Parts: sequence; C-alpha cells; structure tokens
Amino acid sequence: MGKNRKRLIQAAMGEIPCDLTIRNIQYVNVFTGEIYPAQVDVIDGYVARVREAGEEAEQPAAEIVDGEGNYLIPGFVDTHVHVESSMLIPENFSRAVIPWGTTAVCTDPHEIANVLGIDGVKFMLENASRSALRQYVLAPSCVPAVPGLECSGAEFGEEEIGEILDMDHVVGVAELMDYVGVCRGSERMYRIMEKGLEKGAYLQGHGPLLGGRELSAYRAAGAESDHESETAEEIQEKLRRGMHINLRASSLANHMDQLAAGVRRIPYHDFISICTDDVHAGDLLSSGHINRVVRCAIENGLEPVDVIRMATLNGAREYGFKELGAVAPGYAADMQLVRALDGSQPERVWIAGKTVAVKGQYVGEDEGQPIDFPNTVKTSWIAGAEDLALTVDGPEREAAVNVIVPVDGGNIFRRAEVQKLPVRDGRVCLDSREDLAFVCVINRHGRRNKTVAVFQNFGLKKGAVGTTVSHDSHNVVIVYKKEEDGCRLLRELERMGGGLCVVEDGQVTGKVALPAAGLMSAGSCQEAAGEFETYRRAFYRVCRPETPLLSCAIMSLTALPEIVVTDCGLVDGGRQEFIPVFPGRE
Repeated sequence: MGKNRKRLIQAAMGEIPCDLTIRNIQYVNVFTGEIYPAQVDVIDGYVARVREAGEEAEQPAAEIVDGEGNYLIPGFVDTHVHVESSMLIPENFSRAVIPWGTTAVCTDPHEIANVLGIDGVKFMLENASRSALRQYVLAPSCVPAVPGLECSGAEFGEEEIGEILDMDHVVGVAELMDYVGVCRGSERMYRIMEKGLEKGAYLQGHGPLLGGRELSAYRAAGAESDHESETAEEIQEKLRRGMHINLRASSLANHMDQLAAGVRRIPYHDFISICTDDVHAGDLLSSGHINRVVRCAIENGLEPVDVIRMATLNGAREYGFKELGAVAPGYAADMQLVRALDGSQPERVWIAGKTVAVKGQYVGEDEGQPIDFPNTVKTSWIAGAEDLALTVDGPEREAAVNVIVPVDGGNIFRRAEVQKLPVRDGRVCLDSREDLAFVCVINRHGRRNKTVAVFQNFGLKKGAVGTTVSHDSHNVVIVYKKEEDGCRLLRELERMGGGLCVVEDGQVTGKVALPAAGLMSAGSCQEAAGEFETYRRAFYRVCRPETPLLSCAIMSLTALPEIVVTDCGLVDGGRQEFIPVFPGRE
C-alpha cells in the first residue's frame, strides 16, 4: 500500500507529531487476546504507536479523539463475498458495509463475469476505486461454472485468468467451484490452477460436503480454503487436511450452530476466518455485514475475542495482507470503536486513519456517480407465450415427465421423479395439479437456448415469478402456471434490463430493476432495499409463505449436487450429466 517508513519511525519515537490519537480506549490485542487501557497514535494512515494508558505523547496529535472507554478493534475483513449478491454496485456496497465495521473485502466477481466477461471484472475494479472500502478481487475460475452444462455470456480459460491476475488489486483465483472437475483431473481446471500458481496467486476453494479421498485430492490440487461447510464434522476434517475455513452466515445459508460446534473441537483456530458470501441489501440495512456473522458466532458460544481475531487478523493472514488485520505499529489504521464485543454497530470507523463512519452513518468524502450499462437481456427471440409451453411430439394424451421435486423445505436440494402428466393439443397441461408449476430457463446472452421443465411444490399459487439473477450463468429463470403470465414477466425483465419480477393476473405487481448487468441496482442500499421489500410483498401474494424468496436464483446452480435446470437442459449436478425432461424420448 506504500508507506513512508522514515516518518513512521519518527512518529513512533515522538520526534514528529501524529495526525490522530485515539485515547481513553480498551485496546483489544488480536495477537495476544489481551484487553487493556491504551492510546493509539496514527500518521499517514498507519499506526505509529500503541501507548499505555498513562503514557503521554511527546507532541500532541493534530486530532485527538476520546474513545470514552469503548473498545478499539481492527476493521473487519470479509474473506469471501459476491458484491453482486447485494444487488449494489461496488461503490454503493462500500457505503453500506463500512458503517458496520467492515474495512476490507475479498470479492469474487464471477456473477458479472458470467454476463460480461473481463469487461465486467474491470467494471467492478474501477467502480470499487470510487469509495473508501479496500476491495480486493479474485479472478473468477468458473465462467461458466461447468462448461457444456450451461451457456453464459463468457468463457474463461487460463489466458483470461492470467490477464485478470495481472490487474491491480487482484489477489488470487476465486472459488474453484468445479470441485468435481478438479478431483477428476479436468484439463481446464488444471490449467487455470497452474496459471494461478505460476503467478503466486491464492487459490480459493469451494467444497460442499467434500470429504475422504476427494477432499485430499482437492487440497493436493492447491485449493487452500473452504466456505461451504455445514456440519461440525466437515469443519474438523477440512481443518485436519490443512484447509483454511471461512465461517459463513449469509442471506442464503446459516449453519453457525454446527460450525461453532466444529470450531470447539479444534484447539488451534489460526486457520479460521469469516465471510459473508452473499448478503442482500435489506439484510445489510437491518443487521449488518461481517459484524452479523461475528454476532452469530458469539451467540453460538464462541469466545468474543477469538471471533474478532478470526474476523480481522486471521482473514488478513489468509491472503498474506501483512499490513491489515490488527491495530499495531506498522499496520494500516483500519479500526473501529465499539461499545461491546458482540458484533453490534460501531460508534466510529476509520480507514487509513480517516473517519469514514460515525454512529451508523457513512461520512466518507466520495460521492456516487451515474453509470450507464447496456441492456444484457437478449431474449427477444422468444416471440410469445407459445415458446414457454412444454411441448410433446405425437398424439399422446399423457406423457412421462421428469418432475423436479425438492427434498427439503428450502427448494435447494432436489431429485427427479417420473410422473405421468396430461397432454392437451401437444402441450403438457398442469391445470389439474395445484402442486405443479412450469420452470423455464432462457439464455439471455445471445444464444437461442431454453429449457422448459416441471417443478413440484415450488409454492407458486398463481401468476409468475422470475429473475435474471440466476447463479451462476445468470440466464432468465421464470416459474409460472400459465404461459401468458410467464411471457408478460419476460417482457418486463427485458424492459428493465434485468432484475426481479412478479406477475399476478397478467399485471406486474412487484419488481426490482437491476440494470447493471441484470444483477445490480444503480441506487443506494436504501433504495435497493425498498424496491426489494415491494417485490417481497408481491412475491408472497402469489407464493406460499414457506417458499424461499430467492428460490429462482439457485434453480440453475450446477455446483449443487442435485437436480438443476439450465438453458441447456435438466442436469444431475452430482454426476454432472444431463437427464431428459421426457425419459425414454431423448
């Protein structure tokens, strides 16, 4: 980051005055776990000295802040986050998370990369530079997540990864989601990992339910971390294999009770840090960011200072950030003043020694600038409702269909079940089955690919719901009872340039406009959260209360080891193979 070591030494020796002194604090030492009264001196954005409570400075600082007996802790480091999941562009994401004590994030922009390729990554880097938050980027390794099973807006191989790794503020290769390919010796994944290792980059892992010989193979391949653990046993096994664990509590998944139990089984916690992965704008407003995960870990019985160390020093060390993660001489003055060690909102936040938030309000000097994005929803080739029908060749009056059936209440894990469904005028008809709905995935990146399938117990009562936020290729996903409602929804997504939408009785009743690549709003966190709340109310007028709000967003997630639907067909994620919509016909 660059520092004037001569001035830092002079300030530490008391030979020149500092820019800032924070006095009357309870200092939390993340190296030793101690808490004691102290004063902290800062010059040129770095900590020069930590003085005992009664030790006077040789020269007074230009600014003196009274900590009023509160705790001074380092700024939080998020070790794995998709900014796009907040539905905010990076500069507005920054202004939303800093007031909660986050001062650095390591982002994986594979959502926008799947839409816009390298240009999308460049946008995230450039836009992030407009705000105070330290945003580091990892080169997306899975664009698309599983080639051949889905089509996205770009394809990355080792050349694209190498180009991104040469950009400023890029610190590694992002989560290796194709863990099946890694373990099976995929040439593409091998070349991507080799390119990362050649450039000395960090290789971020992603290994849900991975264990045994597959886990050993994945770690031996170079994957260094995992944020997908759900059980105490996973935590223990992965730590034993030398992986760095990121404790996660996101807007989509929270297994902290099990994760905390796994942490308690392990004597040493140096290889445990904290991440958010996916946090929505509404959650950022109401409960925070990394502080929310910290609070959750403490509530599940982990020791507060230990958790704070995970959220600061451990996260910085995971990436080799030698000047982040602690309030100590020579470290960047990224700090927060908190009333309690419980994950609550800080009283004040500093980045590089400058105040950027006070009592929950962002006070940085940067200002938002307008953005102009091209419309990325290229689906005009869908002419009308007839294109969303599930059609059958031949005169049959019923057809055997592989119906997608959830095996849990979250619509996440699914199996295929063959069911006989009526056929009318060459189309599968669901009129007699209230528990069934159509799902259509439409390529929005310029290819004329689409898949229509049938979903059981999604929870749709009437109308249609749909989105362009569809991990990881972000094609259009629409769930509907009637083809006409699905088509009306598609036309609205095209008009907005992407987003979330609800149609009831042929009318749009709720929507979130996401013109930035069909993934992010151009508005503030408050504006995006307000739109999302309107969408939520409309969603639950047409869906049952138990239906997860963003079920559509993970309908195509090929990284899941279950049945998913992509623009190319029905996919068994565990086997990474297609299965037919009409068994016996394809």
